[in-house]
Amino acid sequence: MENGVKTVVVLAGGYSSEHEISLASGQTAFAAFEAAGYRTLFVKVERSGYSLDGKDVRIEDLGADYVFNSIHGSPGEDGHISGVLEVLNIPHSTCATFQSALTFNKAQCNAVLRDAGILVPKGELFNEFPGAAAFKHWQFPVFVKPNCAGSSYGVSRVEEPTQLEAAFQYAFTEGRQVLVEEGVTGKEVGCGVLRSSFNFDSKKTESDQSRAIGITEIVPTEGAFFDFEAKYKGKSQEITPARISEGLHTQIETISQTVYDHLNLKGIVRIDYIINESDQPVLIEVNSIPGLSAASIIPQQVASRNWSLATVLSTLAEEHMAAHTEKNS
Repeated sequence: MENGVKTVVVLAGGYSSEHEISLASGQTAFAAFEAAGYRTLFVKVERSGYSLDGKDVRIEDLGADYVFNSIHGSPGEDGHISGVLEVLNIPHSTCATFQSALTFNKAQCNAVLRDAGILVPKGELFNEFPGAAAFKHWQFPVFVKPNCAGSSYGVSRVEEPTQLEAAFQYAFTEGRQVLVEEGVTGKEVGCGVLRSSFNFDSKKTESDQSRAIGITEIVPTEGAFFDFEAKYKGKSQEITPARISEGLHTQIETISQTVYDHLNLKGIVRIDYIINESDQPVLIEVNSIPGLSAASIIPQQVASRNWSLATVLSTLAEEHMAAHTEKNS
């Protein structure tokens, strides 16, 4: 705190292919916290360390009352930053170390959710390419993806076995393990979720609970799925609210809140689904640090509810700081 004003440190960048997207998300968060009246510092995170205005810094020297983690991929989304902040005893915006690591590991997260009765795709984890013959009983198309990565980097939709080896090679450029999942055909949607005691519609304080933000339909205008190009280079159409029935809308919100609570998540999360031919939502990914850039889904959902992103982020920050103080008292 400086002159009675709380200091929020926004972390952005990171080590992964999502570095530039993370910087864009961080700038959105930075502007929101500044608009909410905080002393806000924008800190870039790279393998060489942390920097503020081009100068090397240490997080513990910045006087942070709160850290907003906008790093997609490593080290933000995989639990490393959460671990550092927990050791430094600084309240922050995202999941605890274990929950972050779990949601970042697609195969392990799916296994936990499958055991909880959530519908997820059939999949198998590989440390190397086993040969196309290993997939002779699989139903194509399949998706080949890095087990630990985000923004659909390294992901391929494979229509036939002859394409598998190249898809594995591509996925291995983003991680050490490759997850292969049977393709699910249908409409793709993403549901934003947060936890708060504040009702952003009524502007009243209620019980602390997970709350759905909105559901967005994702329609790639080029290609067959919502890959990086579709997500961030305008090659998709996002429609909020999604064009689905009221019953399905309620079902997806309920599942999303159940997943959020079951995994003990924190902050703003986006959970993606494909609605299959039987009108069942199949969960395909839990994003513990979803994008906040102008091209991202969460800001669109917030705007569709006539909420202010500055109000949402500052409300969550104050709740997280209060919970941290209570925990340490």
